[in-house]
Amino acid sequence: MAALLLLLLLLAGSCGGEDVEVLCADSACYTLHRTESTWKSAQERCQDNGGNLAPARSAGEAARLRELLAAARWPGPAWLGLALPRGRCVQPQEPLRGFSWAAGGEQGNFSEWASEPVVTCVSARCASLRLPPGGGWTDRACRSPLPAFLCKFSFQGMCGLLPLAGRGSVTYSTPFGVRTARLAAAPFGTLAEVRCEAAGLSAFAVCKGPLAGGGFAWHPPGPLCPVACGHLNGGCQQLCLDGPGESPRCACHPGFVLAADMASCIPEDSCHPNPCQGSCRPLPGGFECGCEPGYALAADGRGCSDVDECESGPCQHQCRNIPGGYECLCPPGYRPAGRQCHDVDECAQPHACPQLCINIPGSFRCTCRPGFQRQPGGESCLDVDECLRDPCPGACRNFPGGYECLCPPGFIRDGDGHGCSPGEAIPNSVPQSSSIPQSSGSIPRSSSIPHSTSIIPQSSSSIPRSTSIPHSSSSIPHSSSSIPGTTRIPWTASIPRTPGMPTAGSGAASEEHSADGPRLLLYYIVGSLVAILLLLAFALALVACRKRAARREKPPAKSAADNYCWVPEQPESRGERR
Repeated sequence: MAALLLLLLLLAGSCGGEDVEVLCADSACYTLHRTESTWKSAQERCQDNGGNLAPARSAGEAARLRELLAAARWPGPAWLGLALPRGRCVQPQEPLRGFSWAAGGEQGNFSEWASEPVVTCVSARCASLRLPPGGGWTDRACRSPLPAFLCKFSFQGMCGLLPLAGRGSVTYSTPFGVRTARLAAAPFGTLAEVRCEAAGLSAFAVCKGPLAGGGFAWHPPGPLCPVACGHLNGGCQQLCLDGPGESPRCACHPGFVLAADMASCIPEDSCHPNPCQGSCRPLPGGFECGCEPGYALAADGRGCSDVDECESGPCQHQCRNIPGGYECLCPPGYRPAGRQCHDVDECAQPHACPQLCINIPGSFRCTCRPGFQRQPGGESCLDVDECLRDPCPGACRNFPGGYECLCPPGFIRDGDGHGCSPGEAIPNSVPQSSSIPQSSGSIPRSSSIPHSTSIIPQSSSSIPRSTSIPHSSSSIPHSSSSIPGTTRIPWTASIPRTPGMPTAGSGAASEEHSADGPRLLLYYIVGSLVAILLLLAFALALVACRKRAARREKPPAKSAADNYCWVPEQPESRGERR
């Protein structure tokens, strides 16, 4: 037995006892490690000792973790066993928001988010816990280090405090590698080292079980640091028994039995079977029932009834009571953040509106950019045709969201594109046109075209309205088909603007069109001269055709035989001789 105790002591020492805060209750122990680490390294530390990063599946478990942080007076954040792996998306509608507990098992519906997690599908996110104010769960990048983390270790059962008959100190070496003197309950497999003050001796005890009657107890049972029953009743609650050559031992009055610590007494079978709906605690002469957080002891002293936390109004908007707790709800357009509700920015979602989106509390509103208007009965935006208001001094061109003025030659468009200003004058540099060449028939020199003035094509010019074409010098009979002496060819005084003619430039090309004005005028004059020459050629051809026709109609010459007529020859009649 001594060898076994020494081996357990060495094993406990080899765990490298760490001075951390420990809280044991029911069948689990929770530890707070003040060591900077990432979420992954913290989980590996917990797994090396047989546990996992601590979950908080219920309000009771969350209360234990807060109690542990408060006992350690730790205000900073600490890693929890709640994580979202890479490739999995955040689910805002779920209580855990798509996260899962590292320990596995039932995920539960309990949540205590201090702020909503970042919505992502491509990066791993892990949760941490912080005490109020600002307490609750907060997500962060798993690779960012935190100065502390929380572990949970589960066991089959617990032993109470090791009873001591005399004065002494106890150091507990837990199976998860923590040495501490501050334990309210010791998990199964814990080694207790006792130093007695009276004799200066050391003793060891191990939490063993389960016992034949159920539960777990220390072996040896104690009380350790034995003294005579005359000193503090030997550390016993009721009876202390000793005999010659025997160490003092504890006993109980009839109706009571020794508790697992072998020093105190509890009513016989007072909690076996459990008479309570919740927990049962033996008391001298009876028992006491308890309930989990979120429940209250019923009037009969045994049952547990749910506490309606919503009656105290803990939520900003709506509250829904759930067994053992409550849940805050938010109206549409808001998202829960602990007990508060934060407005959802719908405009952050892609394609919320065709053009512009305005976020308002609880909702949003779509609008259009300048130059557009909402389609009646719809959400789309239609372009406004500003040219219908005739905003320009000349031509106007509409485009999506605006318009621009098209200026005539000689004008420059304003900087905003919505007006025209007079530009530099066009110089009188158009060369004098050549005279029309004369045909074989004499054409007077007065038919030559005088030079044109330098004008804008749209303005009136002093081009001669007609050109006289004299008849040919060839003799033409004065018959009814004679050609009049002069043919008048009308000529429009101004050059009209054709549909294909550009009236003004747009953008940077307006100055280029203004500079091309004299060149365009020269093109118009040359074209007019060509048209006049074609008309003259047509007139000459017409005169030649008339003369040719008159010659064909001239009567032929008369001959001398025209005054005679021929009579056909008659045969001579023969007369009968009588």
